[in-house]
Amino acid sequence: MVDVTPPIVRTHRPSVAERLGFVFSLGGAAPWQILLTLALLVLSVASFLISTVFGLAVTFVTTLALTIVMPAALPLVVIAAFVFQNTVIASFTPMVASDDAFDLVRGANFVILVTAFGGFMLATFLSPQRLLAATRPWLTFCLILLAVIVFYLLLGAVRGEPKDAIVYFRNTITPVACFYIALVAASWYRLDLDKGLVWVGAIAIAYGYCELFFTFDFLALFNGDHYVERQMVRQIETGYWEQTLRETGFVLRNLNDVMMVTFFNTPLFGDIFPKVFRLAGPNFHSIAFAYLLAITSVWQLCRSRWHLPLLAFPLLVVIGSKGAMVLMLLAIMTRIGLTVLKPRSVLLLFFIGAVIWISAALVLGLRSADYHVLGFLAGLRDFARNPLGQGLGLGGNLSSSVANKLDWNVAQATGATEVPVESAVGVLLYQMGIGSFLFFGFLIALALKCRALFFAHGEGRFLFGFISITVIGVNAILQEEAVYSPLALGLCLILVGHALGSHWREKAACHPS
Repeated sequence: MVDVTPPIVRTHRPSVAERLGFVFSLGGAAPWQILLTLALLVLSVASFLISTVFGLAVTFVTTLALTIVMPAALPLVVIAAFVFQNTVIASFTPMVASDDAFDLVRGANFVILVTAFGGFMLATFLSPQRLLAATRPWLTFCLILLAVIVFYLLLGAVRGEPKDAIVYFRNTITPVACFYIALVAASWYRLDLDKGLVWVGAIAIAYGYCELFFTFDFLALFNGDHYVERQMVRQIETGYWEQTLRETGFVLRNLNDVMMVTFFNTPLFGDIFPKVFRLAGPNFHSIAFAYLLAITSVWQLCRSRWHLPLLAFPLLVVIGSKGAMVLMLLAIMTRIGLTVLKPRSVLLLFFIGAVIWISAALVLGLRSADYHVLGFLAGLRDFARNPLGQGLGLGGNLSSSVANKLDWNVAQATGATEVPVESAVGVLLYQMGIGSFLFFGFLIALALKCRALFFAHGEGRFLFGFISITVIGVNAILQEEAVYSPLALGLCLILVGHALGSHWREKAACHPS
């Protein structure tokens, strides 16, 4: 008798990564990746509230698992963690027992970033054959810069307060890590970052309008008012409002006063326009929120998309961050200029406009003895005294020792603050000395590379890189947030790394060696 039993058919069992990829393909990967990041943040914050060690372990393990299983999602995960972490923390605020615990839990997104950075760095060491030739010099540049920053971290920890050194290490290494992750991910995988940025931008804009129209009633829905109140109490305890009273005569009366500012945050419009509720966004920081809106808008503008920028513009006006607004306006003028003039002429005019902006800001700041200008001049003065640098954590707004060294009257009389503050360039020169030239050179080289690729290919993603790095770079002369806020230079370099990595991957696919 013939055996007619059908043979065993070996069916393909999809891997975990393939199953996740199928799920995330429903409606596009971006919204699922954002929801995944929110879940990661909730798990991380809840774990930190149990104990710091447990929080670090959970955040590290979950992020590492994502890096292994879904490496192409990591750039968007990092962006979403920067944007939405503090909203998640706000919902847990009543459970946070102390200010120290509050500070520790806000470091969750840095743990996510560093874990992803370490994972991608290890991957490049273990699989060097996968690296595209065009990416190797930039990755090497990042590693050299990392080594220099670590040196100044150790120097600052020895010469000053270790906690301050770690804070400035986190802020200085963030843009480098962001670029490294995005460059490797984009050169190895096809990313869904364009759609992801639209989702993040749209959510941020919707949040901004809710905050604008409903203020504390909206924030109270997720304990955002308690988050602001905790920040206010800390400012009172550190003497910030006492100093404001001595310098300006302003008396803090209630929580609402913390969020009310003059139009464009300058006394020039104090008698013309009423005070406005200064939007802080889902990240609970006004200037960082402004950069988030400006950078996502400029990315869209450079790719001939106007819907999100038009929606974001009124929010930028209300926030009143001059640096972010200049980025937006120069991008709009550049985009319009490209329709009537040659690219080289337009970018030359753009660069001249950026120089005029910072020159005017310096001149006006000198006349009014603005703290940002005085802080920048202090950086130049102290760099001349010690070109080798003081070490990370010495000087700067985020240093715990700076508050006792700042005297407004003395700074005005001498033409500089006692230690550099408010200016990222001044603080970098002070902390890293000649080592900061490597950081500045890294940004200049990236901007010039984007400019060259834009002239060669005419793609908007490279126009974005040149515009955003240039304006953020000049803003850094008078603004610490331009470099040290993850949603300023960090977000910018994720998109630049994505643009360069995607370009070189596409080029390699068309011309395999």
